Amino acid sequence: MRLIILNQFFYPDHSATSQLMTDLGESLVERGIKVTAISSRGRYTGGDRLSRREDYKGVRIERAWATGFGKRTIASRVSDYLSFYLGATWKLLRVPSHDVVMALTTPPLIGLVALVIGRLRRMRVILLVQDVYPDIAVALVALNANSLVTKALDWISAQVLRRSDRIIVLSDCMRDRIAAKVGERHAAQIDVIHNWADGADIHPLSEPLNPFVAEHKLDQSFVVLFSGNLGRVNEFTTVLQAALLLRERSDVVFLFVGDGAKAKEIEEFRSKHGLENVRLLPYQPRTQVRYSLAAGHALLVTLADGLAGLSVPSKAYAIMAAGRPLLFVGDPHSDISRIITNHRCGQAVASGDCRGLANIISTWSADRSKPADFGVAARALFEERFDRRHAVGAYVETFTKCLSAGNGASPAGIGVEAENIH
Repeated sequence: MRLIILNQFFYPDHSATSQLMTDLGESLVERGIKVTAISSRGRYTGGDRLSRREDYKGVRIERAWATGFGKRTIASRVSDYLSFYLGATWKLLRVPSHDVVMALTTPPLIGLVALVIGRLRRMRVILLVQDVYPDIAVALVALNANSLVTKALDWISAQVLRRSDRIIVLSDCMRDRIAAKVGERHAAQIDVIHNWADGADIHPLSEPLNPFVAEHKLDQSFVVLFSGNLGRVNEFTTVLQAALLLRERSDVVFLFVGDGAKAKEIEEFRSKHGLENVRLLPYQPRTQVRYSLAAGHALLVTLADGLAGLSVPSKAYAIMAAGRPLLFVGDPHSDISRIITNHRCGQAVASGDCRGLANIISTWSADRSKPADFGVAARALFEERFDRRHAVGAYVETFTKCLSAGNGASPAGIGVEAENIH
């Protein structure tokens, strides 16, 4: 089988979708599938340009021309998006035809490019929904729900979803959102595949084995850690207000590791209130993530209200892999909140409940056996459901369904290959 993964970012970019798709590509190659990744030459945060093409662990990476301004402003983001649409179209027309092209939702509506070129070149099309557009932009008040632009984008999105051969979503809640868009007739083509982490790479570590703890002098602290993109989908006001309530607790540190649109908000709050218990560090190299995650005693996952089913914080799976307790702040209807409640692998508080969050942190810091027990439960759940191998197997099953489906033109020669995917 021959698969194209179409996403704005791929190896060596540090963004979440880049890391996930790089993992997936490697694992599929190990199963005998030929994988080509089409991505941008730019990076998630801008900066250095990447080479036009590269081979990485058996994955052929074809990088399309596009601007690489990063996420600094709306204008820079729009420029990167529009130029990648053009560059990706050219690449999809130029690379050898594959059996399947799987498009993510970065940038929004790149699935339209995959659908048009895929049909033209007789390739099956899978849409992997990481974020639901334009719904998420409306929820974040970046778009007006009643504007003609929003309605047009929503119509295009629904048409792309309906005409794709399969749809992959990240959670049951997201499945409900997409099913409402495509209608009952097309809902059967939706597969739920959770994001994942690599349990062999990220696993529980003790403090004496953790160089990150020593380097940043955290050995005497109870660390409340947020790791990853400090993006607009996150809810940090409650966390920062809890840090303000606990400012006299010299043994409690709120550590933010990463960067993003809300990094400035965190830094300004810290400076305004003179909070010595709030620290910020840049993204860590991927090889060091196992150590930075293990430095936390309470690991934060946040999601703004109204975003349940529109975005799923992938960092939760790495936290579970690290055997650390989840401390969720945000929309109580989200799948992460449900996981915590159903499997007792942490605690959740609603947005705005800064006193409740501060009380949990105080309780956990006073009796560390409680968060430790949550961490053990989190790792057990991870091994049962969210390790990388589970997700890869589910993707292979979806590819099999896609190749064996009767709708649309059948790519030449896929029948025998589909039987041998496993």
